Amino acid sequence: MPEPLVSVLLPTHNRPVWLAEAIRSVLAGDFIDFEVVVSNNGRPEHTRELAGVIRDDRIRWLEQDPDTGILRNFLAALERARGQYIAVLHDDDRWAPNMLSALVPPLRRRADAVLSFADHFRTDPDGRVDLPATNRNSRRWGRTGLAQDYHQPFFQLAARQSVPITACVFRRDALSLTALPESLATCYDIWLCYGLACTGGAAYYHDERLLYSRRHPGQHSASAELAGPSSAIALRVRMLEDQRMRAYAGVLRERLARDHLTAGAALLRRGARQRAREHLVNSTRMQPSWKATAGLAASWLAPTAVLTRI
Repeated sequence: MPEPLVSVLLPTHNRPVWLAEAIRSVLAGDFIDFEVVVSNNGRPEHTRELAGVIRDDRIRWLEQDPDTGILRNFLAALERARGQYIAVLHDDDRWAPNMLSALVPPLRRRADAVLSFADHFRTDPDGRVDLPATNRNSRRWGRTGLAQDYHQPFFQLAARQSVPITACVFRRDALSLTALPESLATCYDIWLCYGLACTGGAAYYHDERLLYSRRHPGQHSASAELAGPSSAIALRVRMLEDQRMRAYAGVLRERLARDHLTAGAALLRRGARQRAREHLVNSTRMQPSWKATAGLAASWLAPTAVLTRI
């Protein structure tokens, strides 16, 4: 088949019902020059069954070893991608019909544009839009009031974590994701935006919500619960050492404080009081909060049975 303009990467793990919804949202869009690369590190019978139901020559189905982690599953799809541009969709989310038709043209208009992104809706597990949560989310990540235009440089967007990985399209040859250290695996979305900003290229923001991001209880192991904030801490520390990010040090420290708080809470639930204290102290130093203070008190005073419910 001829090479598509866009490769849509869809890593998946044991969510066949939501995966079907995600795939169909791409196929139902008004942009047709794409391929979908489904990379599965879950049960192979799920994707085999879907491949028999959703028949479209633009879909390619890849099977990974069940031990393949989040980053490796994503990179496996990227390695097989043939498009000039890359878009990522998680298996529990879905796109609006004009997702690609809105975000691809800004990249084609300017050779120095490396990233195009939009805002998104938050939904409940059944896919219903939660507008108050959506608006809070937009404010939290700095998209409220952001001008629909090209932004260059866009280090501020990287610092504020304004780019949703599943509501963006980026130029494939702008950076090599294979250079991403394993220690940052669970926050490759933050690293992607930062890496693209370091190219000096432009990012285009489309002021419309084009993604429906599902909010649901996660099925994470204790180690995975800690891996996310630990990876984010390592990356934000690296960003703080970058002279180009100096103007946004305050934002990065605010995000770091939250990451340390999250890591501290995860460690308290595991009964690792001393390690939790180290994170909670760092969180308090960067941005004092009642949660960090309460966590510190609990690390000294709370019975172990209470810590598991934090």
